[in-house]
Amino acid sequence: MDVFGLQWKYVLRRLMQAPLFTTMTLVTLAIGIGANTAIFSVVEGVLLKPLPYSHPEQLVGVWHTAPGVNIPVLNMSQSLYVLYRDENTVFQDIGLWNDDKVSVTGVGEPEQVQSLRVTQGTLPLLGVHPILGREFSHQDDSPALDRSTF
Repeated sequence: MDVFGLQWKYVLRRLMQAPLFTTMTLVTLAIGIGANTAIFSVVEGVLLKPLPYSHPEQLVGVWHTAPGVNIPVLNMSQSLYVLYRDENTVFQDIGLWNDDKVSVTGVGEPEQVQSLRVTQGTLPLLGVHPILGREFSHQDDSPALDRSTF
């Protein structure tokens, strides 16, 4: 018998003589391997996997702060969005979004669903194009547009 086979035989014999040690060793190994697998899955999904957008390395988030009144993160107002959109010399485009809930009615009972309100620049920046209809235009995004007809 070769040396490697003799060593395995010796190791297995020693492990059978100490069942509590063997059990604790196997449990520790299982927990360690499971924890490493879980941590790597999260790191890979959050940090290493690229975002599902075209050119994700070019996307930038813009937020404001108001340290004088203790507001660490302040979302952009519509007036600042219009100012940035019209006077922008740095970014390719800028978009504003806000999540919301809307009621959908029809044949059955009304249902409340998640929605996303976006401005004209948001979907093209993300590389999302409508399957039906057309993309928003600057006229659709005008602050003077009467939205009561929608």
